[in-house]
This record gives sequence, structure tokens and C-alpha cells, in this order.
Amino acid sequence: MVTEEKITDMVLARYRLGTVLVWLGVLTWLPFIVLRIAGGKPSLFLFLPVHLMGVVGGSRLRSWARKEMSVPIVKKSLLQTLGHGSIFIGVLVWVPYFYLKAFVHQPVDVMNYLPYHLTGVLGGIALLTINYFISRNNDVT
Repeated sequence: MVTEEKITDMVLARYRLGTVLVWLGVLTWLPFIVLRIAGGKPSLFLFLPVHLMGVVGGSRLRSWARKEMSVPIVKKSLLQTLGHGSIFIGVLVWVPYFYLKAFVHQPVDVMNYLPYHLTGVLGGIALLTINYFISRNNDVT
């Protein structure tokens, strides 16, 4: 028999699985970085699909689980908006890279784009983390 508690547990498990997938997608780059440091030339296209499936798939799972749990959407603070915007811009950095690589067939070095991507994404995550701790402290007091 399906009970409300079992449904809630399944949705919560889906949310947690989404979080795990996001982290696995991000940590996919650790072996890539180690291989590059060791002097190897691993193919970006072996790691990129795993990264995207983990990050995009995990964030979708988390979003669907939040909707199923009917988590109320709260008004975003300025730090949240800046954090999400920074992450978005950090992801958009890859548009010219893929345009040059796929359509113009020009040799492009990943390392010309990666620092901007990481700055945007990690800066956005830092802003979201700061916002989390500020809102948590405001809720306690």
C-alpha cells in the first residue's frame, strides 16, 4: 500500500539523488585534471558528457522533487540573484568556444575559456553560500 509517508520518502530520495548527481558531475573533472597534470592529453569529450549529465540531470531532479514537495518559492534576495546570474554567465562562456570549434572549425584552446567559466560558477556558488549563511542567521535571531 502506498502511503503519504512513502511518497514523501521517495521524493526526498529523488532530491538527494539529484544532489549526488550534481556532485558527481562536478567531481568528474578531478581525474581529468590529474591526467593533465601528469602530462596526459585526455579527451575533453569523454568527460564533458558525464559532467553535463550529472550537473544538468541532478539539478532537474532536485527541481522536480522541490515541486513535488510543494516547497514554497520564496522571494530571491539580491545575493541569490547575483549568484545565479554569475553561474549563468559562467556557463555562457562556452557558447563562443563551441561556436568556434563546431561551426567555424577553428582550433581553440579550452584553457582560454576555463578560467572564466570557473570564475563565474565558483563566484556564483560563493555568493549563494554567503546568502545561505546570512539567511540562516536571520532565521535564528
